[in-house]
Amino acid sequence: MTKHGDETHGDETHGYETHGYETANTPDGTGGRPFSSASGASVSADELRAQFQAQGRPGLVENRRRDARQARWTYAAFAGLVAVVCLVLTAMRFGRGDAAGAWVALYALGVALSSWGFVLARIGRTRWALAVTCIGAALAGLGDSPAFH
Repeated sequence: MTKHGDETHGDETHGYETHGYETANTPDGTGGRPFSSASGASVSADELRAQFQAQGRPGLVENRRRDARQARWTYAAFAGLVAVVCLVLTAMRFGRGDAAGAWVALYALGVALSSWGFVLARIGRTRWALAVTCIGAALAGLGDSPAFH
C-alpha cells in the first residue's frame, strides 16, 4: 500500500502504482508482468509486436505501389506532352517563317527541361519531375509571348 497524504491506495503492483487504471504506469505498460495471450500463455513484447505487424491491412503495400506507379506514369506523360508541344510549336513558328531568336532558345530549354522531367518521373522522383516540367512549360510560354514575335 502507498500512502498519499491521508489516503491509502491498495492498488500497488510490483512496485508500480496503477492508480485505479487497468494498466500500470511502467515504460512497457506491463507493470512487470508478462503479457498473456488468449490461451493464457505468456507472450513477450517482441512476439506481440511481431504478431501485430503480421496482421497488417491486406493489400496496403500493393495499393501504395500501384499509386506510386500511377504517379510516375502520370508525371512522365505530362512531361512528355509538354516536350512534344514545345517541339510542335517550334516547328510551327519555323514553318511560318519566323526568324530564329530568343524564342528558339526558350523553346529548346522547355524541351530539355520537360525531357529531364520525363526521366525524373520514370525513376520515381515525381516531385522534382513536376517542378522541372512546370519550369520548362513556363519558359516555353515565355518564348511564345508577344515580345518574341
